[in-house]
Amino acid sequence: MTLQTADRALRLVRLVASRGEMTLTEAAGALQISASMAHRLLRTCAEAGYLDQELRHGPYTIGPALRQITADVARGSTLPGLLGGVLRQVAEGMLETTSLAVLEGRNIRFILTEEGTHLVRIARPVRTVTPAHATAAGRALLAGLTDDDLAARYQGAALETVQPGTIQDWAQLKAEIKKVRNRGWAIQVGEAQPGVAALAMPLRDGFGQTVAAVTVMVPYLRLSRSDDARSLAHRLRPYADQMERRLASGSAR
Repeated sequence: MTLQTADRALRLVRLVASRGEMTLTEAAGALQISASMAHRLLRTCAEAGYLDQELRHGPYTIGPALRQITADVARGSTLPGLLGGVLRQVAEGMLETTSLAVLEGRNIRFILTEEGTHLVRIARPVRTVTPAHATAAGRALLAGLTDDDLAARYQGAALETVQPGTIQDWAQLKAEIKKVRNRGWAIQVGEAQPGVAALAMPLRDGFGQTVAAVTVMVPYLRLSRSDDARSLAHRLRPYADQMERRLASGSAR
C-alpha cells in the first residue's frame, strides 16, 4: 500500500465514522477518485474490520475493529476512576508499588501507579510503554488473548530484548503464557528493569474479557523464590477480585 493509498484509506474511515454510513458513490465523490478505486479502498478497510457492509451494494458503516479501538481508548480513560481507589488499597495494604496496565498492540501502557511505602521499594515505572512479553503485566494481558489472536499479533515480529534475560523466543513466550493461564498470575524478575521483579494478575470485565492487569513491583530479592511468588499472589488475589467486581458492575462502589 502506497502512502497516498494509506492516507485515502484513513480519510475514508474517518468520513464513515463521522457520517455514520457512506455509499460507494459518496466515497468516490468525497475523495475525488474513481468508483473502482473507492470500491477497492472500501473493501480493503472492510476486510481489515475497520468498516462493515451488511447488505451487498448497501452503505458502509464502521466495523468491529474500529469499535474495539474506540472501546479500548475509552476504557483506558475510565479505568483509573473505576479502579484507582482499590489500587491505593493495594499499595497501602501490601506496602509495595502497584500499577494498572492495558495492552496496546505488542506493548503495555501503565495508566496509573500508586507508590508503596515499604522502606525499600520500587519507584514508578521508568517506561510508561513497555514490550508486553518482557513484563508480568504484559504476560497477564497476553494470556487473555486466544491462541489465534496471540499468533496474529506477533506474526513476523521479533521479540525486543529489553534486558539480557528477556524472553526472546516465540516458543518460550507461548510456554510462559500457558503457565499464566494455568495459575492465574504472571511473574518476571529483572526482564524489564534491572533489580526489579513484578507479579501481575489479569482483570476481566463482566463479559469475561481481559481489559487490564494489576501488577505489584518489588526489589527482585523479595521475589526470588517460588514461595515468594505464591505468597505475593495470595495477598494480591483479594484486591484483584475486588477490581473485577467493580469492572462487572461498571461503577465504583
